[in-house]
Amino acid sequence: MSTDLEKAAKTSILLEEEGYALYMKAANASKNALGSATLKAIADKELMHIKAIENFYSQITGKDFDKAAGAADAQWSERLKSEVLSGIKGSLEKSVAPDKELLHAYEVGMDLEKKGFDFYKKIAGETEEPAAKKLFEFLAKEESIHYDLLEDTHLYLSNPSEWFHKEEKWLVEG
Repeated sequence: MSTDLEKAAKTSILLEEEGYALYMKAANASKNALGSATLKAIADKELMHIKAIENFYSQITGKDFDKAAGAADAQWSERLKSEVLSGIKGSLEKSVAPDKELLHAYEVGMDLEKKGFDFYKKIAGETEEPAAKKLFEFLAKEESIHYDLLEDTHLYLSNPSEWFHKEEKWLVEG
């Protein structure tokens, strides 16, 4: 098993934990029921991703994932995390205080999901390990689904008539 693949799994767990914390913070700060529920649903999926990655890590290493050991690869992890999370955490922390910033929190979340998608696709494309390829392709697909959900809810919250137009595929007659 490649050391880089082990490090990628550790970094992925740390990224999913960051995502969970960010989504829960935004959800708890929001007074909008739909906005909060969507963010909490995505946060729950982040927990499922953590479990899947931990199981994968155990499968490839023969040992349970140790959070302290995961954090020990700080230099490698920080470099990758900075590629994915550059500026996102600070943006979200600024945006979640007043509820009027919910849309901005969604935009930050969409950026996080896009960068996560790119990160997982890159790892999936670089590994020769079939189980790793399958896991990281799954995670990339999940990030894409989260992005679409955030984008759709953002549109609904920001421009309901456009959301209905898109969803109902209204015909414009003139």
